[in-house]
Amino acid sequence: MTLRCCLCQETFISRKLLLTHERTKHRNNKTIPHFHLLLRPSFEQLISYQDAFIILIKKRLGFNRHSVGTKRVLINVFPENVFVYLFQSEPSFRYNTVLRKYHCTFKGEVGEQRLKQILNYEHWSCRQDPITKTTGYVLFVNYEESHEVTFSWTQTKLVENNRTFQCGVVTCTFTTDSGEFVNENDEKKLQESESHITTPTTKNNQSQYRIILPRSPLQQLFLDQKHYV
Repeated sequence: MTLRCCLCQETFISRKLLLTHERTKHRNNKTIPHFHLLLRPSFEQLISYQDAFIILIKKRLGFNRHSVGTKRVLINVFPENVFVYLFQSEPSFRYNTVLRKYHCTFKGEVGEQRLKQILNYEHWSCRQDPITKTTGYVLFVNYEESHEVTFSWTQTKLVENNRTFQCGVVTCTFTTDSGEFVNENDEKKLQESESHITTPTTKNNQSQYRIILPRSPLQQLFLDQKHYV
């Protein structure tokens, strides 16, 4: 029995060889052979999964040393068409046809700003305690070092009562940190007195405590994605 690469039609005698081939020859692949089968998600569906990302990420943000480090959130049932619609146009978007797996990475300040557009929420990456004036946040830039936020989607099988169900699982991995936030006047005085110090949390700190909702309507960026079926 031979297996065929659906990207270049080359044949292989085992799945292992096919997987190795795709990882070496098509490692930056963006082509989705079954793209025509993926329906465009509805407005309500898109909003609900954007909110799910925001809420789950914020739940992993805290205000003490135990909240600092690499974190991961999981959504066990996530539609493939929603993931493709959100991330397909990104430069780092990749698809592995053998594993049926998508991957997308956002790095540094550029990645942070882009995710504000994709998730349609300015303050998705921080959570504040107005009493202690501390904030937990997703770390993108720490002095001269940049950090990544990665999103991946893979298809899994669930077996229950001799029935097999296929569903998509999304994993989001990111690095968190915490610190104090100050109002605009205090922040200006601090910067003037300690201008030689680069504070990694400056752009994440907010002068007021903010809740998740309400937020602005869905950005035109997604409504203009006419290439999507």
